[in-house]
Amino acid sequence: MLPAASPSDITSGQDWDQGVSNSSGKGVVVTGAAAGIGYAIAKRFAADAYRTAVVDLDEERACAAAASIAEETGGMTLAATADVADFESCRAAHDRIVSEFGPVSVLVNNAGIMSQRLGRIEALPPEHFDDLLAIHVRGAVNWARLVTSAMREAKFGRIINISSGNAKLAVPYRLAYVTAKKAILGITEALALETARDGITVNAILPGYIATRTLLDRADAGILDKDSFAERTPVGRWGRPDEIARVAAFLADADSGFITGSTLVVDGGITIRGDPHEDLSHPPYPQG
Repeated sequence: MLPAASPSDITSGQDWDQGVSNSSGKGVVVTGAAAGIGYAIAKRFAADAYRTAVVDLDEERACAAAASIAEETGGMTLAATADVADFESCRAAHDRIVSEFGPVSVLVNNAGIMSQRLGRIEALPPEHFDDLLAIHVRGAVNWARLVTSAMREAKFGRIINISSGNAKLAVPYRLAYVTAKKAILGITEALALETARDGITVNAILPGYIATRTLLDRADAGILDKDSFAERTPVGRWGRPDEIARVAAFLADADSGFITGSTLVVDGGITIRGDPHEDLSHPPYPQG
């Protein structure tokens, strides 16, 4: 008769915590980090003592964001410019980051664009569809391709992909955007399986309505109704960029080592809500 297995027998394997629990000095790359959610994530990592690379397409904005984050947090930051859809552009930025900060331990694929084009599929320009997939999907793959080898060698890595609540709750007339955000979940799951035995975790965050400057500007322009969107959210408000940053910080930590291939929806409950017109402030019928 075989001896009974002990807890250590069935939980042994990659020691996720050994030598990696302290974030100090680790390198993190955040793409699309000059503003909004990306800026908040980069700021959080800098405050947590990561060497933080602020990557953006716009060099001036990347430099301004990196300087602002360093001033606010006292952390180490580096501005880098890259077109995430272009592999060679990403490689040049990656090589510069590694030369100054060392290997990348954490990658946050945040770069993306909010589709301004609404319409039926018959009117969808092929170049618009291609542009959104190139930035959201190819961009995430390009950066993951660059950092994964060093993560495998270190037996530690965290890849965090920023998707959208629209990956779970599709909306009409935004086919390109919804497709791109949904594809990020496929990347997350496939890469999580590929790297699971290498000390690397790959997860996705799906934000809901977050009060970024981009969305607030659209609300001010009358494109979005701030109050209506808040009312549709079960918790009754928009989210804040720093709330997404907190989730990213948790997923980057060694303590999250048993979470991989997951999607964390951070949306105040909007994707689980049924009828968006139902009043959640009180029961539908008088209570007996």
